[in-house]
Amino acid sequence: MIEPSDRFWVVGEQVKGNVHTGQVIDWDQRRWYTIEGPVSLILPDENVDIDVLKCYVGQLGQTVQSITVDDKGLLVKVSSDPEDDRTLTTHYPRFATAPSLQNCLAVQLSQLTEEDRLGPSVDLVSYVDDSGTSKFAVFKYYMIYQTRHWIWNELHLTKALPRHPNILPFDRVVLSDAEPCILGFTTPYIPNGTIEQNKDRVFKLAWLQQLLDVVDYLNFDLGIAHQDIAPRNILVDPKTDNLLLFDFDRAARIGQPSCFPERNDVSGVIFTLYEIVSQDGHFRRVEHREQDSDVESWPLKCQLDCEVGNFRKLLDEWVRRRKCQDDAPRKHVDFTPDLPDVPPASPIITGNDDSGEPVWGDGLIQHRKDALK
Repeated sequence: MIEPSDRFWVVGEQVKGNVHTGQVIDWDQRRWYTIEGPVSLILPDENVDIDVLKCYVGQLGQTVQSITVDDKGLLVKVSSDPEDDRTLTTHYPRFATAPSLQNCLAVQLSQLTEEDRLGPSVDLVSYVDDSGTSKFAVFKYYMIYQTRHWIWNELHLTKALPRHPNILPFDRVVLSDAEPCILGFTTPYIPNGTIEQNKDRVFKLAWLQQLLDVVDYLNFDLGIAHQDIAPRNILVDPKTDNLLLFDFDRAARIGQPSCFPERNDVSGVIFTLYEIVSQDGHFRRVEHREQDSDVESWPLKCQLDCEVGNFRKLLDEWVRRRKCQDDAPRKHVDFTPDLPDVPPASPIITGNDDSGEPVWGDGLIQHRKDALK
């Protein structure tokens, strides 16, 4: 089940006079709602829209598009008018226009059975593979334009990564049914939750060593920075007892503009071990550039398979070695993943000019009510 704190997200806000209007996505229902009310109640940039929606979302029917509240937060209007639908659709590239993916295994959306919602745009699904075996997988997709490039790049990088015992592998491309379009991709499902979710698990020194090794492998052998190493992005395979790193949506080739120094993987590892040991995640709630990895006190709040000093010693030795390696000239790497641009959207008619001639647009983003006309 999706975490309650992750269920809602404010897409946009507008203030006109004394009226505040906000658009909120309910990731659990995969629906957009418009929330309208006085500015005295719904202050901009305070996520009050979410608080209002939480009060009423369980009472709203499937066709509701917008709600209006008064200055006390009481419901005064509910609309199911399709014209009030502010849902934005985005472009899903046609599979035929993506030569980079033609050799990948694929599964159609209709073949997936939704089992659970794990997070925003992340579902636990099941399907029957070509051998007739039912299997669980994690389906990662996008609903909004802002995350389209993340999913596209993560799909390509994940499928290109060499098999490694500490990296969660690629599974299949997920396609729509009518005209095959690329919706996202799947990876194998690993039970028992992430390191962040399963805090009762005894964390092993061997897993820390595996994390250090796989980060070195990514950085030096492949020239890839993960840029989001955290307990929430680490699993443990119960079959092999191996740590598995996943979630490469922020990953980038080292030295490229999308590789940010403040997101370096060494700091990511330091904060990850600190969070595991102390159960203190407050550093993740500030900007990366404001995070201070020189934390002296590590209160022990978790179960370890040996003394915490052994973990600190292993980490400190690795950090010292990495400083020397990172300061040295970087060696050439042969790994060159194919990361093509997203295929362009087909042009669509967005309206008419003064003479009545059609006006064409790129079709990347449309209001759903217009796309259905």
